[in-house]
Amino acid sequence: MPELPEVETLRADLQHEIAGHAVVRADVPQARMTRGQGIDEIVSRTSGQRIRSVGRRGKFLLLQLESEDTLLLHRGMSGNLFLESQADPGAKHRHLSLELDDGRLLTLYDPRGFGVIQVLDASALTGRLASLGPEPLGPEFTVAYLADRWAKRTASVKPLLLNQSTVAGLGNIYTDESLWAAELHPTRPAGTLSTEEIERLHGQIRATLSDAIEHRGTTFSDALDLYKQPGTYQYHLRIFHRPACPRCNGPIQQTQIANRGTSICPTCQR
Repeated sequence: MPELPEVETLRADLQHEIAGHAVVRADVPQARMTRGQGIDEIVSRTSGQRIRSVGRRGKFLLLQLESEDTLLLHRGMSGNLFLESQADPGAKHRHLSLELDDGRLLTLYDPRGFGVIQVLDASALTGRLASLGPEPLGPEFTVAYLADRWAKRTASVKPLLLNQSTVAGLGNIYTDESLWAAELHPTRPAGTLSTEEIERLHGQIRATLSDAIEHRGTTFSDALDLYKQPGTYQYHLRIFHRPACPRCNGPIQQTQIANRGTSICPTCQR
């Protein structure tokens, strides 16, 4: 699933490419990703609207329209959003096409269809995003916040980081990378972390995400950018799906934690 760096890369490109352009016509050929909202409603509330800006909250993209509605998009497990000269009208995995006023098409393809396409007013958007924790690169994500939230918690630190109510946008790749960089074992009970360890983890989460954004995210197979190009952070991963630890040169252990594949250095992350 695309995580914060991949979604932020897409947001920045969309802001540059489509902000200020109008949607001449919207097409939602199937209802699988509308999560109960009617196709006709999405089309009518999007068509003819100018896109004021493109935002992001966690792993959600937010296309803010002149009407004050927001087109909320989530790419799910396998979705890609491409800016193209024309889309294949018969593509069975096409879930959304926005025809822009300059003739280009913004098209969302998703073979699995686990994503989200909805148009929400301000109140509904607030409710939809209310459960998300702070942005890890934002001012509300602090050492004090983590220390307070994790005080006396017996749950393991990795599942807590993956929980979007703790921090928005983190996923499996960058959680493993950040925990390795902070030299913390992913099954460590969160309430046992010292202030110094929380400071270290906090700093490594920010550094890892910032580095991944600079390299336009990670691409293993399906996750491409707006221009159908892969990110390059997969060449800079230090532990995720790697055979040996770059710190101690010991073997990386591949295991399951909270039903998620997890990469651990048993020497550096005791």
